[in-house]
Amino acid sequence: MMFPRDRVVYSNLNTAFTAFDALLEDCRSRKLTGYVEVAFPGYTGTLILSEGEILNGVVSAGPDLITGPAAIRSIAERATGRDGTITVSTAFPDVVLLINRLMDSRPLYKDLTSAFTSLDRLIAKLRTDAVTGYVEVHVTGDAGVGVIYLQDGEPIESVFSAPRVPLMSGQDALNAIVAAVNAAGGTFNVFIEASAPAAIGLPRQAPQAESYRHDLLAFWGDVLQRVEQYVDGISKPGRFALAFKETLVNRAATYPFLDPFAAEFAYTGGTIEFHGPLPEDFSKALGDCLGDTVSRLAFQLKRADLETRVRAALEGISERHAAVIDRFGLREEFQEFVA
Repeated sequence: MMFPRDRVVYSNLNTAFTAFDALLEDCRSRKLTGYVEVAFPGYTGTLILSEGEILNGVVSAGPDLITGPAAIRSIAERATGRDGTITVSTAFPDVVLLINRLMDSRPLYKDLTSAFTSLDRLIAKLRTDAVTGYVEVHVTGDAGVGVIYLQDGEPIESVFSAPRVPLMSGQDALNAIVAAVNAAGGTFNVFIEASAPAAIGLPRQAPQAESYRHDLLAFWGDVLQRVEQYVDGISKPGRFALAFKETLVNRAATYPFLDPFAAEFAYTGGTIEFHGPLPEDFSKALGDCLGDTVSRLAFQLKRADLETRVRAALEGISERHAAVIDRFGLREEFQEFVA
């Protein structure tokens, strides 16, 4: 994690010449709210202080973070070693309390990319869902790393680090993160406080389609797989999946249950997974997205006959899935896809 700072009190003190207990006592006497960071090659430990008292600790010494009492003990032990540095800085009290709440966060979204959504769209989604957590932003090409902290969906603090640029906090950091991602692209990881509900958003009532869930998902999985096989066969593997995901993002405002951020819908290799009750407009949503995808690909691949070819690839769908097509009245509405 990266911590937004207000001002630095002590910078890069040498651990070999610093009495760590005395330093902590100095922080207590100052009623310091902020951080005490102990850094060695491959190791960074940070104590989080409020009014001079230790609230929590976090240690980064590999792929995983250690928090809580174990982290606090580790930091105290390492702070007496050689060849390390100690930095003490202040931070705004509301930010420190929020960061303490987020020490044991859990991932909500992992490895989202700017190829499928903008950072602005992601933040708007988190604002709508009133998420309390933070967004890790990794700018493409190691051009910078940023963290955006949110409380009830609103960004309240940000921090940004980039090569040859001083560490930035506040609105300047948020502006720099957005500008860097817009210029170079990036990936996003979203974490929320551990006590947050497992599912973001209100549950929907199960519609009539729910009792035929398996048949409906099998029908649409078959349709998408046949189109995918044809498109990838005349272009390259993954071409259909990329165009389809782009369409899902573009259609998310109309069909939020298809939004990749909602983590409800997923299609992979002929299999559809959908978490939660099926919405009444599930089939219409997929039909619209498939139509958009085929149109997009026809333009990208310069294949004016792609829609005709897709219809040919779907020959036999009507007979194989006649029961579900008739039950949900799909035959006429999706005539252009279902041969």
